[in-house]
Amino acid sequence: MQMYKILIIEDEAPARKKLQRYIAQACNSFKIVKEIETVSDLKVLLSKTQDFDLIFSDIELRDGNVFEVYKDVILHCPIIFATAYNEFFINAFEANGIAYLLKPYSFEQFSNAWNKFIRLKGDSAPNYNELIGTINNFIKEGQENNVEYKDQFAIKSAKGIYFLKVDSIVCFQADQGIIFAFDETNKRHTMPQKVFNEIELLLDPKKFFKINRSEIVHRKFIDKLERYNKNILSVFLNSDRKILKTSQNKTSDFNSWLGI
Repeated sequence: MQMYKILIIEDEAPARKKLQRYIAQACNSFKIVKEIETVSDLKVLLSKTQDFDLIFSDIELRDGNVFEVYKDVILHCPIIFATAYNEFFINAFEANGIAYLLKPYSFEQFSNAWNKFIRLKGDSAPNYNELIGTINNFIKEGQENNVEYKDQFAIKSAKGIYFLKVDSIVCFQADQGIIFAFDETNKRHTMPQKVFNEIELLLDPKKFFKINRSEIVHRKFIDKLERYNKNILSVFLNSDRKILKTSQNKTSDFNSWLGI
């Protein structure tokens, strides 16, 4: 019988004990090779070894978000995410995620995730198209059923914390790992989120559209469109003459979203 080597990334002791208990119930042969509680320790560990069969990972740790590490590392084993946060579905499955357990999860939910790992581990030629389809469906369900769209964001500043109303945001832009929101006065606000896909999941898709890899626009602030070239549109926003461009693979969907 194969012994599975498991890494646990969790900063709360009760949550770690629950994982240990559920793993023991689901599997007779395993070894928890390491328990990590911080993003900094995770970064150091993954730079030295990835000798694991499976990772159980929380997302928000005491010193940051695990995707700060995962986005810079090529992972060689699957991850089962176990978290209290429901807005990271896309990020999770971009980082080798095969299941997403929302706390407090039951043993039945844990068992379903574990069995998915066993099936993938035992299949020498897994059907990745089927897996991707399952993941996409799960993400869609999560977006439709679990995510509550934001009506404001808490923004930290030197003077404290203030609240930025979503309805006043003209667009979002990602620049060198930092995400900015621009309001009606063209004032720039530094967002607390570190992963751009996080922002997209928190916004009402009827009001906001991601026109390229690094920009999201608010429908009500779109002033006009012009053809930039055959497959790209220039998007004029009625906020201090800001002009953005769609990516080629987004233009058609953007037109459909606008009903044109």
